[in-house]
Amino acid sequence: MLTVQCTAQISSDFIPFRQGKKWGFCNQEKDFVVEPQYDMIDAFSDTLMGVKKNGKWGFIGKSGTLIIPCMYDKITPFDEGIAGVYTEGEWGIINLENKLMGHRYDRMYESDDLVREGLIPVKLRGKWGFINIRGSEVVACEYEMVQPFSEGLAAVKLEQKWGYIDPKGYIVIQHRFDYGGNFSEEVARAEEKGKWGYIDPEGSWVINPKFENASDFSEGLAAASRKNRWGYIDKSGKWAIRPIYTEAQPFSERIACTRTRRNKIRMIDMNGETMFEGAFDEASSYHNGLAAARLNNYWGFLNKQGRFVIYCIYDRVQPFQNGYAKVVRRGRKGLLDTEGRQFWED
Repeated sequence: MLTVQCTAQISSDFIPFRQGKKWGFCNQEKDFVVEPQYDMIDAFSDTLMGVKKNGKWGFIGKSGTLIIPCMYDKITPFDEGIAGVYTEGEWGIINLENKLMGHRYDRMYESDDLVREGLIPVKLRGKWGFINIRGSEVVACEYEMVQPFSEGLAAVKLEQKWGYIDPKGYIVIQHRFDYGGNFSEEVARAEEKGKWGYIDPEGSWVINPKFENASDFSEGLAAASRKNRWGYIDKSGKWAIRPIYTEAQPFSERIACTRTRRNKIRMIDMNGETMFEGAFDEASSYHNGLAAARLNNYWGFLNKQGRFVIYCIYDRVQPFQNGYAKVVRRGRKGLLDTEGRQFWED
């Protein structure tokens, strides 16, 4: 699958459309509102869209006007009025007026969710820290690795151990874990001496480290494994769904994708009951009512009854977000809506 999701809302009258090798924008009837002229369109956001021309990226408004010239080597989507840009070998951020701020970093957290709780992870001379949306360094670049802020805390790695800081950079939970994950539903998964458990915002174990592996909590349950088998636990650490699977993905839309010992993909509900099972090569969680699945090396999308409503003809796909999914067919990128309509023509 592709890795970056188009999380922002795409307007129904301003949809990226590829015609041959050039991209423009169309409405739902596929009438062009911006004629195909760009080499690529990406970095979707609710305000501006990223467009590439002559090897450089800029941003276009939904009126069709180029708001920020195509002058950057790399970009991230706008988030909270800020986008990450890479030029002259360094990362910085710009606002909607194309004012360049904090332009001196080796790396930046490249994600649709660039800004988390007002802060952006950045890397300088091999160490990570955080800047705010004005480009000011709020947390000094002194950590070996960091996670984005989540629920008021960020996991940071120092001298091979993970701890947690608050948005002012103060250490809230000391560096004592082999790994520290993001807080989700008021707990964070953490690893100690090869075992995984869950901590609260004060660093106390709420579920003792006893699992071989574990994922974040989602919709009240978390996938966890013991003796090479995956199941789902509740907030007390008890098995809500017995560990009988070789793979288990987080719950999404109250459905989880698992793999059985017979190598079948099985979709289950919150009670662990089987919704359907199939001999798919691979499958993912549900988004916008559809789950990506691969059969005979090609991807399509399943509805919640386990039927392919978008056939397996794609080389790669992303999960649907806000009604659209990015796909690749015959080596060329395009957009699909949930009805399977293709917004491109070759």
